[in-house]
Formats: sequence, C-alpha cells, structure tokens
Amino acid sequence: MQAVILAAGLGTRLRPITLTTPKPLLKIDDKTIIEHTLSSLPSGIDEIFIVVNYLRDQIRTHLGEQWNRIPIHYIVQDPLNGTGGAMMLLRNRLQDRFLVVNGDDLYAKEDLEMMMNYSTSILLCPTENQLQNGADLNNEGLFIGLKVSDTQISYRVCGAYLLDQSYFSYPPVTIDGSEHEEFGLPQTLALLSKKHPIHVVMTTNWFPIGTPEELSFVKTKLF
Repeated sequence: MQAVILAAGLGTRLRPITLTTPKPLLKIDDKTIIEHTLSSLPSGIDEIFIVVNYLRDQIRTHLGEQWNRIPIHYIVQDPLNGTGGAMMLLRNRLQDRFLVVNGDDLYAKEDLEMMMNYSTSILLCPTENQLQNGADLNNEGLFIGLKVSDTQISYRVCGAYLLDQSYFSYPPVTIDGSEHEEFGLPQTLALLSKKHPIHVVMTTNWFPIGTPEELSFVKTKLF
C-alpha cells in the first residue's frame, strides 16, 4: 500500500525557527517530526510519496531515497494550493487504497492501523472547543462534511485519511475565505461522502504541531 505525507507548508506560525529549517525537520527528542510520522505508518506500506515545497532540499537530503527500505518519491507542490491541490499532483501515481497524513503531526501507529480496517476512513479527535471547521457526522457516525460546531463535543480533523481511487472522481473543492485559490482535501471528501461511506476512527493519541506552544507541549508530553 502507498502512503502520502503532506510536508510542503511554510511553517509561518513557528517562525523564526522555521526560517532556516522546514517544520517537518524540527526535532523532538532525537528524531525529526517527519521521522516520527514515518515511524507511525502502518505495516504494509511499501511506497511513500512526500509532497514538498519550502526548503525541500533539506527534507530530501535528510531522508534520502528510502525509509526502512521503503522507496520515497518527492513531489513538488508549486504553487502551494492546499491539501486538495497536493492530492491532484498524485492522481496518476496512486493505486487502489492509500493513506494520507500530515508531515507535521504526530500520530499513534495503532490509530493509523485501525483506519486500515475500512475501505475509506478519516481520523478525528473529540474536543470540547468550538470549531469553525469541525467534522460533521450523520446518525450512523459517518463523516459527511465540515461545519461550525454547535454541540458540547466537536470533532477535530487530524489530517489522516484512508482513501481509494473514488476520491479522484470529484474535482477538488475550493476553500472558502482563503487569500488565494486553495483546495481542501476534507472539503473534497465531503463530496465523496454523498455516495461512499467515510468511516470515522477516533484518535487515541494525536499531537498537531503548528505553534511554538504546541511544539513545547509535545516535547513535555512525550519525552
């Protein structure tokens, strides 16, 4: 099975430390963020695509052409037009089912392995915080889109998806309110959900790393 790691972002909220180092290469303990992500990939992954842009040569030099004997291919996303735009670069490279994860989040291996039990799935994290783009679930607990949360428990999208070729049957959906044309993977997945069930896996351990506070929290929490 193939895996896609989205690692093209600028890491602007983590500046100035990301001015010279791409966010996926920031270290937590003795490993970079993206190495933690690679370590969390389920068994059975036999090909990896890493979508890159910002300071991409550093990522390629650090990781090389394989990870634990699994070949790595680097795909340059230019312009940076969102997760949905990144996926369209891979539509002719991906086959059957494939896993997509963020390259700057930390995932529990068992959560990603649980996602493999379904033909199509999304990883969510329950929270009591109100969200502008929380996951919307139907009465059967399936993902059907995004919404402003209006209940005590909201569901945060964790940036991990198990998809198949049916995803590419739909044009990428534009993200409303973005400063430039940008396409969203979960927004496109909402279209897919109208005809294909998108199963939900609730995360047991997930740590997004987008701000200095989140980076400090992860270092304290994990090590």
